[in-house]
Amino acid sequence: MRSIVVVLSLLASFILAEEPVSDTKPAFVWPIQGLELPGLITSTFGESRKDHFHNGLDISSVLQPVKSMSQGFILYSRYAEDDPFEDERGSGNIVWIAHKNGYVSGYYHLGGSRNEKVRTGKQVSAGDTIGISGNTGHSTGGHLHFVLGKDYGKTLLDPLTYLPPVEDNMPPQIANLFIHVGENYTNLNDGDNINVSKAFPLTVSIIDGGIKNSQRRGIKEVKFLFNGEAYKQANFESLRFEDGKWKTKEGHSFDDLFFKDRYLVGVLNLKAGENVIKVQTKDFSGQNADRSFSINITRISGGN
Repeated sequence: MRSIVVVLSLLASFILAEEPVSDTKPAFVWPIQGLELPGLITSTFGESRKDHFHNGLDISSVLQPVKSMSQGFILYSRYAEDDPFEDERGSGNIVWIAHKNGYVSGYYHLGGSRNEKVRTGKQVSAGDTIGISGNTGHSTGGHLHFVLGKDYGKTLLDPLTYLPPVEDNMPPQIANLFIHVGENYTNLNDGDNINVSKAFPLTVSIIDGGIKNSQRRGIKEVKFLFNGEAYKQANFESLRFEDGKWKTKEGHSFDDLFFKDRYLVGVLNLKAGENVIKVQTKDFSGQNADRSFSINITRISGGN
């Protein structure tokens, strides 16, 4: 991912070198239209993907027209037909577009072949069809993986912050707190009594249903308090590549925020007696949820 961002950054900055950059947010349109979008958003920006952040927005669809989110220029496209003997890449068929003010957009897992607009044209308007959604690359079902960047791709952005709003009537759900010991983990309920010998990772399961419980989207913001004091906070509106890693605006890398595919509270030194861990979170429509877990340490054997 890093190498293609560098190439696109150079291409976009060259193509749009004469364009004055402003802070005005463009009027973007949805890349998939005419469907029940609230129910089709399956993954959101900043979620865990085992060992990296999910860098875009997933919209469940197949053989649907994919639209350019704004006016711009075709930066780059790659289809399997370019080299049919090459191993299929994870992103499948892709198109990247450069927009005004340093924005770029990427469209992954496209189906079919290049359409005429991408094959012969350079300039596109908002809403122009630049392909169809498909299931190419490392994809478990038909969908569009949509990426939005700023600063010519040096910063990745949460598309839901920039696209027209969609319905989201369910607040985040803070489910279980876990303590991990090696490859094993134990669910901690509020009021549990446990023994610990040293500091262990604690994680929490948080999901956002959007419009139905079966959806399991990520969240926009999380804050952890440990025994009444702010311990860690992260916002998933943007990611920037720094020191060889993608990081949130607070400077958190993936390993700072996730462990075993759950949100990482931290590797905490629990004291003898009561320990209170409070989780505060917000989804992409601004709905809040919070939950506290009181854990009583009855004995600490060994040292921290």
